[in-house]
Amino acid sequence: MSTIRENHTVSAKLMGGEQSGIICDLMEELYEHVDVIDSGSYVSIETQEPELIFDMAEISEVMGHSYSVSNFLAILATYKGFIEVNDDNVVIRDNG
Repeated sequence: MSTIRENHTVSAKLMGGEQSGIICDLMEELYEHVDVIDSGSYVSIETQEPELIFDMAEISEVMGHSYSVSNFLAILATYKGFIEVNDDNVVIRDNG
């Protein structure tokens, strides 16, 4: 019989493509303990940190053009944790 273990992973799964690649690179730069798993059509960003913050100003700066929360939500396929959608960022927090 398997044992159920508590898990505090916070993650976002983005549809693969240029935008998600740029966002993954940025998150790896900003967070010390982020794992990026490229599955081809999807890219997962996972961490044991209490939260992932996707800041649109930082993403816009790296992309070289305006990038909105709506743009981000269009490529966000799924997530693990509690999500908070704000005007200028998206935060995914540990639900434990």
